[in-house]
Amino acid sequence: MTIDLTRFHESFFTESLEGLDATEANLLALERAEAGPDSEDRLNAVFRGFHSIKGAAGSLGFDAIAQFTHHVEEFLDLWRKGTAEVERKGLDTVLACIDHARLLLRAARENAPAGADRSADLIRQLGKLSRPQPAPRAASAAPAAPAKGTYRIRFRPGPESLRRGNDPLRLLRVLADLGKLEVEADLSALPLEGDFDAERSYLGWRLTLVTQARPEQVEDVFAWVRDESEVEIQSSRPKSREDRRRVDRRSVQRRVGPRRAEEPPPDMTEGMRTDRLHVSRDKVDELVNQVGELVITKTMMKQVALSLDAASIARLEPILQQLERNTRELQEGVMGIRMLPMNHAFGRFTRLVRDTGQRLDKLVRLEVTGGDSELDKSMIEKLVDPLTHLVRNALDHGVEPPTERKDRGKPEMAVLSLHAQHRGGNIEIRVTDDGRGIDPERVERRAREAGLIRENEAVTLERAAELIFEPGLSTAEQVNDLSGRGVGLDVVRKNIMALNGTLSVETWPGRGTAFVIRLPLTLAIIDGMLVTCGKDAYIVPLAYIVECLQPERSKLKSIAGRGMLVDVRGTYLPLLELGRVTSGAAGPYEESLLMVLEAEGNRIVLQVDQLLGQEQVVIKSLEANYRKVPYIAGATILGEGRVVLILDVASLVRAARE
Repeated sequence: MTIDLTRFHESFFTESLEGLDATEANLLALERAEAGPDSEDRLNAVFRGFHSIKGAAGSLGFDAIAQFTHHVEEFLDLWRKGTAEVERKGLDTVLACIDHARLLLRAARENAPAGADRSADLIRQLGKLSRPQPAPRAASAAPAAPAKGTYRIRFRPGPESLRRGNDPLRLLRVLADLGKLEVEADLSALPLEGDFDAERSYLGWRLTLVTQARPEQVEDVFAWVRDESEVEIQSSRPKSREDRRRVDRRSVQRRVGPRRAEEPPPDMTEGMRTDRLHVSRDKVDELVNQVGELVITKTMMKQVALSLDAASIARLEPILQQLERNTRELQEGVMGIRMLPMNHAFGRFTRLVRDTGQRLDKLVRLEVTGGDSELDKSMIEKLVDPLTHLVRNALDHGVEPPTERKDRGKPEMAVLSLHAQHRGGNIEIRVTDDGRGIDPERVERRAREAGLIRENEAVTLERAAELIFEPGLSTAEQVNDLSGRGVGLDVVRKNIMALNGTLSVETWPGRGTAFVIRLPLTLAIIDGMLVTCGKDAYIVPLAYIVECLQPERSKLKSIAGRGMLVDVRGTYLPLLELGRVTSGAAGPYEESLLMVLEAEGNRIVLQVDQLLGQEQVVIKSLEANYRKVPYIAGATILGEGRVVLILDVASLVRAARE
């Protein structure tokens, strides 16, 4: 029988990379907790992470991965037994092994060279960290060897186990390595001769294992097949003091099989409490696209219904209302499939803050809150690079060295916080440090050197906070590749704007800085206001609209060099005529409608001709299908089939203020 193992490769790569993320999170938590109550469990979770990858890699023929992870697993086992030196250097080495395991997995996925030299170097480093068990003092009794226990195991692989590339006999060989194993085959499920399928698993086994291994070591043998097999383990091993401490957390008789829906998988990152279903991204995107088409069809039906006679409309109206409710519920459900907690983005920064702090000789503690706030998966992926830049920027420019903080009366340990929370239809993400804050004098000096401000222009704190986003401006005394890496905050803001979001900054000199990102929850479907300008119609995203006003000539002011301003309850806001931006001509002011828009912390007044009503629209990329158009974020299709452009409010606000 020949089994095509390649069909399991992608699942192996995906789950192994996720497992390494969880392993890294557990290791970093272990470092922070030091000798805390969860240390043993976290260390076991780190061990199991490499153990699972080793077993799966061996089954699928990825020998380089299996051999490397085997050496890491051996070192982690020595660590668990207290016979390996694990201080900062040891943690750095294990973290480097996690990084290298990721590279090996990606290399195997892309059929690239495996990096054997780096594997050998890390294995040598692990060997140097291992040390023999110290000899007992003469006055003390030698520690007693762990008592042997007897495990009675019933193991029946799932019927599809062989097709999925699992080898039950390999598991039996691993058990035999733990001690004395007696095996009895269970043939009760064998079919009649004519019904036999050579690729289906029918056998089961009754096993008796006598070993000094602990219960979790025996369970770990079945870690890779626990979701598809039936495994029952009964232990008569005498309880040690350590076991008695676990009695509240572990039962003597266990069933290691398909998990209940509410039961978390063992090695997931802290805070993740749901099982996951791996679905192709293309399938999810196609499903989202189909829901978008349904929204368009619903709008078309609504438009057609308006042309019917009163009696027909009366009969059709409740049906349309029901369709609208069902469509909205389906849309929210489908969009929820692509929503992920922000922990998926925040989780990677624990390692970044640790390594960067060590490199800069700075003491920094990362605090994460609001990690369960959800955001579209595609947006999280695009948000990682801007967030990484902001975190590096805070560590490099914002946070002071310990001695400087001490001189300023601050704790030597700085705090960098990542926070996310929903605000209406948006999510707000804050990257805050308690460092130096923005120095207006330094920003002004650098801005004058770069020719970014007029000679007689005064730079306030608010103006300095805006100037740091100008291309070519850097307040660093020495250029390095750590925070900016050749990329300024202007590029970060541009990337945020490409997600229909905004980036602003709040700063308190000497006390810290906060970068604030505001994003829509999804780029797929939005609520917008349909407006007209001349013969054209546009969608203004509802999240940016503050209010709508009727024009009054007495409220309009002309300021030399600043254009037209509108008095909105005592505050003068720049006026932007949409017609002049799009077609070069604007309609009469008195016959127009004014919309107050807010983006990036600034407000403007947009002059349009008419407001036609609120619409739920499906965003289509104009750049992907045509080209980039100034002041336009995308396009959509209305109910009557007309293509309408969606305004990029952030760019309009900047244009008006400039």
